[in-house]
Amino acid sequence: MKLSLKFIFLTIIFIPILTLSQTNKNYIAITYSSICCGTLSEKPVMDFVKKAEKKLKLKPFEIFIENGLGKEGEHSFYIGTDNLINNQLKSFWNNLKHIASNQNQSRSKNENGFVNIEDKLISNSTLKSIKANPRTRISSLKIYNYKE
Repeated sequence: MKLSLKFIFLTIIFIPILTLSQTNKNYIAITYSSICCGTLSEKPVMDFVKKAEKKLKLKPFEIFIENGLGKEGEHSFYIGTDNLINNQLKSFWNNLKHIASNQNQSRSKNENGFVNIEDKLISNSTLKSIKANPRTRISSLKIYNYKE
């Protein structure tokens, strides 16, 4: 009897928690395009993400990568923003734009592509749509492990 009461009690507590703990609702989209010879490195952006996470003492960011957007390695990243409060989000986003701008300015002209940060957040439903209906025949959306 005691065991079944414990089970019922735990079920009542944990089921709502599990159903409410879903993935992020909004994402910052970062696209890597190419002109002829491949994309720019994602290292500056991912280094910043790791540093921001550490500095702000945040739980790990949820990041998705969409590969297969072109023949030269074009891809997109989607960084979850739900663990950032408004002023942190604004600062984080502006810093990402600054990093992308620096990369674009220092790239090899007519060789490397561009890094672009979208001006609007991408919703979870948009990512679900991309997953269900890939943008190209070979594109795929999956979780990106940036800790490696």
